[in-house]
Amino acid sequence: MTLETIMKTVMEELKQIAKTETVVGKEIIAGNATIIPVSKVSIGVAGGGGSGKENKESAGIGGGASIEPIAFIVVTDGKAQILHLKDKDTTLDKIIGYVPDVLDKFIGKNQPAQM
Repeated sequence: MTLETIMKTVMEELKQIAKTETVVGKEIIAGNATIIPVSKVSIGVAGGGGSGKENKESAGIGGGASIEPIAFIVVTDGKAQILHLKDKDTTLDKIIGYVPDVLDKFIGKNQPAQM
């Protein structure tokens, strides 16, 4: 197997780990609330190859991934809020804060939001 083939295989596997559904998890319905888990995905990979004195080629690859739950988006009565697992003010908070206003502009204030 060539280094290129190994790298492609590893990258495809890491792509599956880092897909959108991993970062923004499947919604959970709890009573009148919708809870959406949010995770941080970190991936690192490195590879290299070369040839020795006898023209023998060698290759190596290493990598790792971590998935850390960081927050939950809670939607109740058409209003979304983010609940952090750690105290942290992020850009995601600001984005979530704008969601009701944006929805009002797109669907109108008299229509209930559908999610």
